[in-house]
Amino acid sequence: MRRNQRFITSPQSGSETVDGMVTVILLSENPGHRMKSYGPPALVRLGELSLLDMQIHTIKSCFKSFEIIICSGFDSEKIIKHVKTHHSKIPIRVVENQIYQNSNSCESARLCINNTTNDKILLCNGDLLIKNETISLINDSHSCVLVEKSPTQGMEIGVTCNKKDEAENFCFGISNVWSEITFLNSRETVESFRKIVSSVDYKNKFVFEALNDLIKTRHKLKIIENETPVIKIDNIKTYHNTVRESS
Repeated sequence: MRRNQRFITSPQSGSETVDGMVTVILLSENPGHRMKSYGPPALVRLGELSLLDMQIHTIKSCFKSFEIIICSGFDSEKIIKHVKTHHSKIPIRVVENQIYQNSNSCESARLCINNTTNDKILLCNGDLLIKNETISLINDSHSCVLVEKSPTQGMEIGVTCNKKDEAENFCFGISNVWSEITFLNSRETVESFRKIVSSVDYKNKFVFEALNDLIKTRHKLKIIENETPVIKIDNIKTYHNTVRESS
């Protein structure tokens, strides 16, 4: 059976664009729109594999040294059981945001960042079906955010940039759409971001709002254009369309 072949890349040695270990954070705390009966979006089936299985496959293919931290919330026990059953040999752990219904992604990011001492962090929306070509755009010479050349449904936050292709402001209604993937490449940048999301005022804010404050502290985020669009599976329509394409 080869139903999911469209989304799987061949295993390869990890990327040499990032030296040392990368901490990949997947924010997977929320249920998809009209998808509660399917369980957490991380575990929806796309052919023979779950979305999380595919994400892990991509991470393994792109990085020689890595750890994965998943922030769960809705149906946490299912994600924990899946990780223990299918990925016990991978450096992966699950952090639960028990107040996910009364908080937003900054709180989930805070919980995950406080669970690592690493200074190279790849922060991703956990609903994204990402490919090697996208992750391979990242290197540790600079912190960066990825933007979509052809944004897909569900991506609403745009980012303006200066003449040096550095992010200036994240907000709604801008055509240069953020892929909801961010790479922080240094201890100073990670610590500054951690301090921002650790503020009580940010418990109910979104990651893009914290990134706006990070930019104000003079940490530069290079804008990288992603020509291989990611797919965001956060609603029933996108899920069914993705399953149909994988058939």
